[in-house]
Amino acid sequence: MSIRRAFVPFVLVATVALTSCGGDDSDSGSSAGGEPSVTPSSTESTTASTTPDASEDGDVAACDLLTTDQVAAAVGSPVKQGMPSSGPAITGGSFTSCVWQSEDPDNPADTATVTIYPNAAAADSARDDSSQDVPGIGDRAFSGSFASMWVYIGDRSFFAQWYAFSGSDEENLPKSQALATAVVDAL
Repeated sequence: MSIRRAFVPFVLVATVALTSCGGDDSDSGSSAGGEPSVTPSSTESTTASTTPDASEDGDVAACDLLTTDQVAAAVGSPVKQGMPSSGPAITGGSFTSCVWQSEDPDNPADTATVTIYPNAAAADSARDDSSQDVPGIGDRAFSGSFASMWVYIGDRSFFAQWYAFSGSDEENLPKSQALATAVVDAL
């Protein structure tokens, strides 16, 4: 467990660095949430645009759901403008994602992430034996690895996570839950 915990900051910093540099167009096969079966493919867009990226069924883009103030209120830390991405989901359809980097100069690598999928299969594929049901968020919700939340709402599902390098999963999970609740309220 301690080796995995020590490896997480390295993976997240490398992911953020590749995303901000445009990456190398290869499929990473893993995400900060530790859910390899639902990661974005090599065709994802990582550049911000003035036109929101919507999933193929016309839903709102993840970065259009919450303002930076709403994200900051949910996670208890100031955040920068969200960075959108989208692409085909392994579970079918297209995902839309947004990453808000911390604006706290003492913790610049902390991130809030929301990824919306057009189906419940994405959340289904992320559930494992250690997942814990979390009542009161969306139609159904459960916690995942690294203090992440998976939420079912209608026919779709989404991933929400606040990850602070200095925080434990026990400290980060309530913030991920607050972020997930804000997304449900916005949808």
